[in-house]
Amino acid sequence: MKAFTFVTLLFFSFVTVAEIAKQQQFDRLIEEISSGERYFFKPEDFRQTLAELENALPQNDAERANILDRQRCLLAYFDNPAAGIAFSKTKLNQAQSANDFPAQYDYHTCRYYLYNMLGENELALKSANLAHSAAEYSEDPLSIALSETELGNISSYQGNYADALNHYLSAYPRLQQLGYKPYISDLVLSIASAYRRMGLYDKAITYIDEAEKEFNAPEERFRLAMIMHEKAFSYAERGEPEQALALFNQSIDVYNELAVPEWIAYTNVNLVWIYNLLGQFDNALAVAAEAESVLNHGNPSNMANLQTYQALLALYKGEALLADKQVNAALESLALADKLLSEQAVPRYMLQLHLHYADALAQAGQYSLAYTKLGQYVELNNRQQANAREQQANLLRLQFDFTRQQEKNDQLAAEKLAAEQYISTLQLAQRWQYVAIIAIVLMLFILVSFAVSLKKRNRKLHRLAMTDELTGIANRRRIMMLAEQERVKATETSSPICLLIIDLDHFKKINDNHGHDAGDIVLQQVCLTISSVLRQQDHFGRTGGEEFLIILPNTDINQAQPIAERVRRSVAAINLSLIQLNLQVSCSIGLTQAKPKELLNASISRADKALYQAKANGRNQVVEG
Repeated sequence: MKAFTFVTLLFFSFVTVAEIAKQQQFDRLIEEISSGERYFFKPEDFRQTLAELENALPQNDAERANILDRQRCLLAYFDNPAAGIAFSKTKLNQAQSANDFPAQYDYHTCRYYLYNMLGENELALKSANLAHSAAEYSEDPLSIALSETELGNISSYQGNYADALNHYLSAYPRLQQLGYKPYISDLVLSIASAYRRMGLYDKAITYIDEAEKEFNAPEERFRLAMIMHEKAFSYAERGEPEQALALFNQSIDVYNELAVPEWIAYTNVNLVWIYNLLGQFDNALAVAAEAESVLNHGNPSNMANLQTYQALLALYKGEALLADKQVNAALESLALADKLLSEQAVPRYMLQLHLHYADALAQAGQYSLAYTKLGQYVELNNRQQANAREQQANLLRLQFDFTRQQEKNDQLAAEKLAAEQYISTLQLAQRWQYVAIIAIVLMLFILVSFAVSLKKRNRKLHRLAMTDELTGIANRRRIMMLAEQERVKATETSSPICLLIIDLDHFKKINDNHGHDAGDIVLQQVCLTISSVLRQQDHFGRTGGEEFLIILPNTDINQAQPIAERVRRSVAAINLSLIQLNLQVSCSIGLTQAKPKELLNASISRADKALYQAKANGRNQVVEG
């Protein structure tokens, strides 16, 4: 009996150890996938990874089985996207019923890729936005960063470069903090692509060189080939097609090594473009025929890529045929390009198409149609130039906002360092006081008097450290601390909380025209006025030169709106004639209600954007964000 018990215990010990080993193996595989260390550029890669995960899945492990299903959506349906979409729909409904936001993110991301493979661009974009929303609700930094990167790539492809860079700048610090090198380099490459599409080629190549340094290992050859592609685009568009040709040929060598024929075909399409730029139209047509045979008869894993490159091949081939005086064949190829590109609506390619199409129609004697195409070119070119100016303006605004945020971060860091030094000084002083009290027992009366005096001084210093010296209201450190306390309280009690960011209009002119003493008087009067119209539970503090923050606890947006208007009107009604200042004061206010469980910085950022809109709308007004 004892022997049987021992054998049984030994058996279960082996089972437990084996299960733990499988759990660890499964978790390592998931980490490799999540961190971007695993590469997927051939069908075999998807199948092999899925088989490894299935073999490593421990028995009766519901949590890991759920993770496996989320990975299965991405790995099992690369050759049957429609079946993957049906699978993800069922799983997505289950995740939504369970409020499982990480799972929702994975399934929406999966649907984005599957719709992309099918060429369903609108449904793919919808899925990308839903993935981003789920990522934000999950508060997972990697999911948020990857969804921001994907939205940036979509915006960049559509020509909305400022929006793209805004997404990238949001993703970059999160990826830097996580330290996932593949994703960081991919993001740097995406930033380079956006700059290249804007015509900032030198800046694009600088970013490409930065990404290229990271990928020299043999297992990273595919990603290195993609970097060569992006650099080749930059050189070609900068007017250096010879260097672009060399880079595309190098990438073809990599694709041959890796046995990925569809990427060889895609690169050949780009080579047709390069040969056209070099005036080598015979080479262009020969390579076009080679690419056409693969694109028209292959079995690509991504229909969106296939449609894009089929359209570009028709465009570049039409250009080469036209240069070779094969006008009718050129018209046929350009008509196909017109059909395919119209479905995708990418302006930079449509411009090339209209121009070549107009030339071909003119050579064919169809002058009326040629004139129409030329008119379409001029109209689209004007729109593109206007859009480029708008994008440049948005980019400048983005850079300004980013610089402003950096300055605020630096200021907060400096204030934190000063506070730490202050606390360290107090702690050191207290240690010396205790030593003095122990060492000089005979001078008890003097020491007690000294301790009382020191306590009063420390209390005064503490009050000064938390109070704005000029206005007497809470300083930045104090108001941010109060805001965080109220945010935590609102989260715990499920009560609403609103934030007001106030900025005095044209305050710099007051300092410039009337002197800084007058500016100080205005700030003091404004603070007295605002304090008089706030409720007892509200918190009011100065966060910068002429910028203030008001916290409205237990207040929703409808209740906060009249309070904000009362503050704005009271500031506008300030009469400074009694102190011999003949000027009018007004303020702009950004108002927002914090979302449930939203971090303080996110709420302040939305209020700050609303303030920025109030300024842009003409100042002296309240804007909700």
